[in-house]
Amino acid sequence: MVKPSGQLASLIKARKDGGLLADIHTHVLRKAGEPSDRRQDVIHPSEMAKNDWCPRQTFYRIRDARAGLIIPAEQHSVDTLLIFKEGDHAHTKWQRWLDEMGELWGRWRCLHCDHLHKAITPRPEACARCGSRAIKYAEVPLWADDLPISGSADGYLPGRRTLVEIKTIGKGTVRLDDPDLLRQHTYKTAGKTLVDLDGLWASLSRPLKSHVKQGCIYHWLARQRGLHVDTVTYLYEFKLNQRTRSFEVRLSDRVLRPLLKKAAEIRDALDHGGPIPERAHTNPTTRPCATCMWASECWKDDAEDRTEPGHRRRLAAAGGEARPRTRRVVRAGTPRRPAAPAAGGHHGAGRPAADDALPGADGVERVLRRAARPREG
Repeated sequence: MVKPSGQLASLIKARKDGGLLADIHTHVLRKAGEPSDRRQDVIHPSEMAKNDWCPRQTFYRIRDARAGLIIPAEQHSVDTLLIFKEGDHAHTKWQRWLDEMGELWGRWRCLHCDHLHKAITPRPEACARCGSRAIKYAEVPLWADDLPISGSADGYLPGRRTLVEIKTIGKGTVRLDDPDLLRQHTYKTAGKTLVDLDGLWASLSRPLKSHVKQGCIYHWLARQRGLHVDTVTYLYEFKLNQRTRSFEVRLSDRVLRPLLKKAAEIRDALDHGGPIPERAHTNPTTRPCATCMWASECWKDDAEDRTEPGHRRRLAAAGGEARPRTRRVVRAGTPRRPAAPAAGGHHGAGRPAADDALPGADGVERVLRRAARPREG
């Protein structure tokens, strides 16, 4: 019998417990299951910045979205959804303060008639359509003209020539992004594993790697849109006690270049019939491959594996010929046939665990060492 997990496990537990809290959890899960307005036909900077980003999965998603297929939203437990919501509240709080200071520019939406003021401006006094003064910040939309990348920065301060990225930091954030740092502050005593959270926060002297990647993409996109930006300012808030810290980082071509190269591979495969991006992972039985809705297409069979772009290039160099790849659209709910791990694959190729070592690629480490000294709030 398969043990329920994720949203299903949360829903079963909520119904079993009963009471008001259980009803609220059920409501949160149902809301999370509604269709999302998040675009599925573009590459999001937030996904590009992840350590486990798979450009091939992004290719599949955009291809199917362009074909008119509905891409199901990613499922999360109630605990994870509550973490996301706290992050939303933190964004609203910091953006409100920056607006009150008169420094925040971006797009603005009327809460009365839902009119979107499309120009990048400071807060308007009233809605241009209905005159209402109930105006909400709609962040800073950014996109590229020659690559299918689109996202929105948390804030833009033209007087300081900086974009703003607001991040709430907790133990889980560090576990995914810098497991070595977490391990340095983890201790075993009396049969228990304890984390020195105060020490962990005190040692966080630079922005995390994925945040630097995301900020570099936003910085580049902002310049594409003609915004005057010299740096990205990261506002960090510690979830344990709301202590704050800030960092300023300049654009790094060393970090940006490999990310844009992968985005170009996705574009070429979508628009020009180029080879689809190679897999980012080597084990179909572990996350993220095991939970990917395109896993059955990606890991179709061993013969298909031998026609990956990298293998085709090796065959061409040797004067051989590879069988052409056939593509099949996989719809949500399609049963997946279990696939054997690829030869030479390793266990645990999905999201890194606390004891995994992060790759030192992209030159991110050198950029982090040059990050400005943290400012304590």
